[in-house]
Amino acid sequence: MNLMINVRHVHNVAFEKSDLFFICMLRPLSSKITVDDLEIEAAKWMPLVEFVDQPLIQEDSMFKKIVDIFIARLGKRYCGLSTHQVVSKFDGKISSLYYNVIDNEDDNCVGK
Repeated sequence: MNLMINVRHVHNVAFEKSDLFFICMLRPLSSKITVDDLEIEAAKWMPLVEFVDQPLIQEDSMFKKIVDIFIARLGKRYCGLSTHQVVSKFDGKISSLYYNVIDNEDDNCVGK
C-alpha cells in the first residue's frame, strides 16, 4: 500500500517562495534506482537504522518526528493519510483528497 504520511508547508524559504514537502511511504516496483545525473548527485537504498543515524536526521526535530511516524507506521500504530478519489462539482474532474481515517481495506492499520 502507498500512503501519504504527512505534509509540511512553509512560506518564504528558498527564493522567497512557499515550500510544500510531502512525505510518502511507498512500495517500490523494483530495487533498481535510475538516477538523472542532471537532477541527483547520488541515490541508494539504505536500512532505516542507517538513515536515522545520519547527522542531518539526528539534528533536525522535523526529520526526527517524520522518522517517528514511519516507525509507528511500520509497527501498525499509525494509519497515515489515506487517498480518496472524489469528483469536484467545480470542474467535474476526479481529485485526490487525503485525510486520516482507518480504512477497512488497509491491513496495516490497527483499530478496525
